[in-house]
Amino acid sequence: MGKFEQPRTPKAAPSPKQAAPKKKKSPKKKGGKGLVTGLIIAGAAVAALVIGAVGYAVVLNSSGDILPDVYVAGVDVGGMSKEEAAAAVQAAVDGSYGSSTLTVKLPDRTLTFLPEDTNVSLDVAGAIEEAWNYGRDQGIIQTLKMRLTSGHAEHFINVEESLSIDQENIRAKIDEVAAEVRSERVDSTYELVQGEGPAAGEGGEAVQVPTQLVVHVGSCERSLDADGLYDAVIAAFMNNDFTPLEFGYDEVRYTPVDLDPLYAELCQDMKDAYYDAETKEIVDEVPGFGFDLAAAKQQQSMAADGETLTFTLQAIEPAVTRESLEEVLFADVLATLSSSHTRNSARTNNLDLACKAIDGTVLNAGDVFSFNGIVGERTAAKGYQAATVFVSGDSKPELGGGVCQVASTIYWCALKADLNIVERTEHMYTVDYVEMGMDATIYWDSKVDFKFSNSTSHPIRIDASVANGCVNITLVGTKEDDRTVDLTHKITGTTPWKDVEEVDETKPADYKQVTVTPYTGYRSTTYKRYLDASGNPLTEWETVQFPYSNYIKRDRVTVVGKQAEEEEPDPNGAGALDPNLPAVDPNPPAVDPNPPVTDPNPPVVDPNPPVTDPNPPVVDPNPPVNPDPPVDPNPPVTDPNPPADPGNGSETLE
Repeated sequence: MGKFEQPRTPKAAPSPKQAAPKKKKSPKKKGGKGLVTGLIIAGAAVAALVIGAVGYAVVLNSSGDILPDVYVAGVDVGGMSKEEAAAAVQAAVDGSYGSSTLTVKLPDRTLTFLPEDTNVSLDVAGAIEEAWNYGRDQGIIQTLKMRLTSGHAEHFINVEESLSIDQENIRAKIDEVAAEVRSERVDSTYELVQGEGPAAGEGGEAVQVPTQLVVHVGSCERSLDADGLYDAVIAAFMNNDFTPLEFGYDEVRYTPVDLDPLYAELCQDMKDAYYDAETKEIVDEVPGFGFDLAAAKQQQSMAADGETLTFTLQAIEPAVTRESLEEVLFADVLATLSSSHTRNSARTNNLDLACKAIDGTVLNAGDVFSFNGIVGERTAAKGYQAATVFVSGDSKPELGGGVCQVASTIYWCALKADLNIVERTEHMYTVDYVEMGMDATIYWDSKVDFKFSNSTSHPIRIDASVANGCVNITLVGTKEDDRTVDLTHKITGTTPWKDVEEVDETKPADYKQVTVTPYTGYRSTTYKRYLDASGNPLTEWETVQFPYSNYIKRDRVTVVGKQAEEEEPDPNGAGALDPNLPAVDPNPPAVDPNPPVTDPNPPVVDPNPPVTDPNPPVVDPNPPVNPDPPVDPNPPVTDPNPPADPGNGSETLE
């Protein structure tokens, strides 16, 4: 509505007057004469104020001006005479009602009210008379009150009785539009279009399946509030306000098609292939069939009333397939080694059983591999046989003997793959199937285990087998860079073995048998460095996580028979030698069975032999020593403080 119907925002109230400063009390005087005089003066002042106010009200009430802040048809006529106000209002009416058009903007059309449609006229004289009477028609006291409060609020004269307008024509135009826009609610519907599906039935006949979903969008129940629009139009004319009006429809929303159950009935969700960390396997992808449900819902919600939407049902190919996953997962050989084993049927059987227990083991990122945890106890019930193990320095047969070779081969691969080593113990003695310092022993009873963790961000699979005389281990995963690991070792100490003879009195004097084979003791440090894709060093040598290996020595033991004791001869008995005979050499020189043949034609002796140099060169008493070549062209620095003997000489190791 315009300013003529609703009052403007009230002006801010004037600030309250400041309190007058208190006068100092005069000291009381004795007697009542002063009090009487004061009362007389106060009474006179009040009387003068009342008389003045009444006089001002009489003058104001009888003046020809309209009170301030009074409006007629949007014109501020406050302070004007009747004649001035009439002229001002008539000019405003002639400039608006006679030439202006009121526009009403509806959601789908525009409704206009031209001057000839409304035939508006205003009784200016009557409106001005009502404006002049405002504040005067209730006596001089009310006039004074209105005058004192003027400026605090605006007053708009109601011109309804003075305004002449063709209300019937206005109502007719509004009712006509209301009838045109009115519509009943129509809910959305759908239909399925059949077509040839992705599969064929028996006999080669094509299978007919829904291939299109057609949605016929409904329409809302729509109506125009004719009474409300009529009141708004009349109020605009009364206020002489031709600002365009915006007016909406009353609507009841139609029911859309519920796409969720249709999707569940007609479609099959597409599923990408993925790696199941629990089962440690790739789960195959599942092709989908249907339409994009989320997009279809959005289209339907934004569709216009009565629109037709068509959604095509088709095959939906997964974005991630087993093939694409396998290009990333288990795509690269991180390390592989085939270590030769001895031709011993029991030991080979044990190696095969351990490899079968490990083969196919998958370690997710962060998982820890435990040899004992995966292989378990080596028992006869599992098929393990007795083979040689080291027991407190001796070699003896035990169930599961030889499986340390499997652990050692895996350890070497873990080093080459640069994985995190959690637990590792070297053998009691050196082994010949992996490089020194790169072996790992295990034993069930003493809880000696070999462990490493998958320190990459992808799963790793261990392929293990026994074939062609070798233990074959391959770590398969995802290479995360182009670096490779180079390994070497440095011997930092050696303890040689000795020959030890043990006499077996039950054996003959010529009996001689080696019962304990020898091992040289070594201290060794293992190093690694990184190489680029071309094999060029990227880093200097550095120690691995468990770098120090201490292999004890074992002496060679030979069992011999008891030698016969020699009897001493009686110096005075039979056969005694004549003490006057010369002594016989107990060790006469041996006679050459093949003496050299004398040359029948000896060389002629030179009659003039060369003269010997009287000053031969002096021989250097300290000739230079040729040093041993280094193990590596870039040998690592020998650890100055190798670890003490870990005490594995008393362990029983497989």
